[in-house]
Amino acid sequence: MPKKKPRADGRYSGKVYLGNGKYKYVYGKSEREVKDKLAELRVTINKGVDLSQSTDLSFWIDRFLSREEQKLTPEWFSTCAARADLWKDRLGDRDITKLNTADLEDVLLELARRNPKTGKPSSKKTLTEYRNIISRVFSFAIQNRVLSFDPTKYLTVEKTAKITHRDAITDAQINLIRNTPHPAQLPCLIMIFAGLRLGELAALTWSDVDLNAATILVNKSYNFRSGVIKSPKTAAGTRTVPIPPPLMEILQSAPRVSLLVAPNGKTRWTYSVWIYHLEQYSKRLGFPVSAHVLRHTCCTLYYEAGIDVLTAQRWMGHADPSTTMKIYTHLRNQKEAANISKLAAFFSPSVSDGCQNSPASPEK
Repeated sequence: MPKKKPRADGRYSGKVYLGNGKYKYVYGKSEREVKDKLAELRVTINKGVDLSQSTDLSFWIDRFLSREEQKLTPEWFSTCAARADLWKDRLGDRDITKLNTADLEDVLLELARRNPKTGKPSSKKTLTEYRNIISRVFSFAIQNRVLSFDPTKYLTVEKTAKITHRDAITDAQINLIRNTPHPAQLPCLIMIFAGLRLGELAALTWSDVDLNAATILVNKSYNFRSGVIKSPKTAAGTRTVPIPPPLMEILQSAPRVSLLVAPNGKTRWTYSVWIYHLEQYSKRLGFPVSAHVLRHTCCTLYYEAGIDVLTAQRWMGHADPSTTMKIYTHLRNQKEAANISKLAAFFSPSVSDGCQNSPASPEK
């Protein structure tokens, strides 16, 4: 029951017993308001919600991430944590039980207009990642009886959001990597021409390389967090990939140490060291290189070489063929658009060739 006399600040108060000597307090400008809040609390408790837990959004984001870190690769966890940090920055001090769909939509709309990291509108893929991470946080909180309603259920990404595609590096940039020595040079070339993931690359040994057959066996991955060699996450990750001539040339001259891409052949780089070397190499090259972009470049080379999508899927280790198909479809659309432009230029009046000469004057 609410106290009949107001507090010193003029508000009325009431409390609900939660058990274990704990109470939940509510405040209002009148006895009626406090009674309504107490009734609402009792309904919430009857739904099984545990009101004794913290309800700060930032608390539940951190608790969620502490579990995700044990499940995800360092690369993907870094992306998830970055997405979650923005939610903490915008709404972290808010009560998770009081947030509604409109509050969350406001953040996505802000990101759609301008991403604070790039200063440009966020792509549809990026917006989807932001939506998915906050949705999983709320799902985690519901599983732990912090609230019963999920406002992210109605959270959508605008259909008009810009769809972007990761671009491969150019032939000229590939040649620059081939001619620019650096500790990250060999790893970059293996990602470009064989499509290995960073963890697969860190686990690669010379025993996995068959120069006579011109193949690389990919059957393990290095977990940067635990420091343990493990099998690929999916059956598709275990594969044999071809070594094309440009990579064969590099491998034939590479030192025969146990670990193929370790500086001394014995000690593996940590994830932070990998990122450091890729960033330093990017500065030397004059353009950004990352594991994702270089792997995407490999898939692009397969497309340009005329490799069918199912073979490319197998060599890339994609568990879902739609992943490879999306890349191939995007590249095919790009090529078609370029050909349409060429056709338009060919028939442009400003171009003069045999097909566009004026017809000869009739003989008199």
